[in-house]
Amino acid sequence: MTANSRMRNLAVLLALSLVVTVGCDKGLAPLNEPSGFSGTITFKNWPSDPYTVAELRLVAFNTYPSDSVAIFPALLAGQAVVYPPVGATGFAKYVDSIPYTFSTSGTTLKVTTYKYIAVAQRFGTNYFADWKPCGVYSLGPGPFDPAPVQVLLHRVVSGVNIQVDFNNPPPKPWQ
Repeated sequence: MTANSRMRNLAVLLALSLVVTVGCDKGLAPLNEPSGFSGTITFKNWPSDPYTVAELRLVAFNTYPSDSVAIFPALLAGQAVVYPPVGATGFAKYVDSIPYTFSTSGTTLKVTTYKYIAVAQRFGTNYFADWKPCGVYSLGPGPFDPAPVQVLLHRVVSGVNIQVDFNNPPPKPWQ
């Protein structure tokens, strides 16, 4: 083997080891990154009566809810997911905006496509019936055309921003 040949083999070996070490930041470790989506919820025209907004949560549905009675069975069947999770405090009230990350960490969110994502407002004392949408994720202003969000494995999709205007709420999907 000549000196040029050894230098070339050494250079190739060095280049390959550099590519492998730079390209593998976690080696052969399993991927444990969360899946989900994130964005900002922007609020305007908060009601003057503080009791009109008892609680706010983000709800993601696999399908469009057909009526208000179907919401809780959908949650129990895993066809809808709520954030912050039940048992945790809902979103802060009377703020201009809230950044959020809805992920598989600490929730029952799944890697799937959610067709209807809404900010839900509880407006009374009945935890099972006094809910209505006050904001819906859509791709543009204007009509409330719900946009789907695909939750990808080991990736948090950003830019799922929702506008809430308490003077102009979206229609209930079952009307």
